[in-house]
Amino acid sequence: MPQRSTQYADMTALLAVPELLVCPLGQFVQDIQPVTLAGQEYLLVTIPDDTKDRYLALLPTVLPRLGGLSEGYEYFEQVGEIPGPLLRPIEPQFTPFVPFEMAEARRYRGKTNETFTRVLLNTAIFSGRFKLAESERIRVLDPLCGGGTTLFLALAFGYDAFGIELNRQDVDTTAVFVRQYLESERIRVKETDERGRRSGRRYQFEIGARGNTHHLVLANGDAADATLHMREVVGGPHMHAIVGDLPYGIQHFGEIASLLSKALPVWERMLLPGGSIALSWNATRITRDDMIAALQKHTQLQVLNEALYTQFAHPVDRVIKRRDILVAVKA
Repeated sequence: MPQRSTQYADMTALLAVPELLVCPLGQFVQDIQPVTLAGQEYLLVTIPDDTKDRYLALLPTVLPRLGGLSEGYEYFEQVGEIPGPLLRPIEPQFTPFVPFEMAEARRYRGKTNETFTRVLLNTAIFSGRFKLAESERIRVLDPLCGGGTTLFLALAFGYDAFGIELNRQDVDTTAVFVRQYLESERIRVKETDERGRRSGRRYQFEIGARGNTHHLVLANGDAADATLHMREVVGGPHMHAIVGDLPYGIQHFGEIASLLSKALPVWERMLLPGGSIALSWNATRITRDDMIAALQKHTQLQVLNEALYTQFAHPVDRVIKRRDILVAVKA
């Protein structure tokens, strides 16, 4: 995926391979090699002949969802007597529910790059039982939603999105942005502003034309009280995936251990069987082993720690020299 800065371009190149391998296309991949064609970076993916048709059938719907990859081609070393390499574009067959631009348009202090957020969200969904299940209405919770980037991407993918944020001002300004953006895009929205809730202010949005709507909920409150904040919403406090980008300012595991000890059991109870949780964190000083130990201590979730899931670590900037993703699934 092309990026405007070298920093994000390097990050995207590192994330593209593990994201591809964890998505539904990954089961067919025999080999991946980085190549440069006409000055552009690509991944050359080799598929066994006996799975090619199934791979190509999935590619048009899966590829447009990925954060690290932007387009797909069939690759030919030559066609007839014409020497290659030659590329034939694969037409995408995916229409976002809301424009992906919704996640890009809003700029705010502390915002996580939307390409990384897209990879994080995909990793959660693709690691669980539901993947691209058309029969399920996928529900995604971000219990640390900040300014809503994860929620907007979840909507674009056609999921119902639920967010909790401790900072009241962030919740209010995000609600204003949602209202104004959808109106500017002429997307129908019905809003319920629940000012009188004892547990904190909450906004509920029903988005889209009649017969094809999705829900967005923004709640002001503590992430460890997620069940409380998601009561009396459509579908109740039950989620297919929970995605959280943990605070980057925390320098020692002891500081984050308190949050995880209170929140993880609550989040686990909210997950549907087969659901997944994906957490990203500043791994510069907090080790992966400490994070795994916390999940194993406070939940019965199965941590995915095979080789594939250890490839997401990458540098962010001069302060965050290493960020990582940890994924776990509910049996």
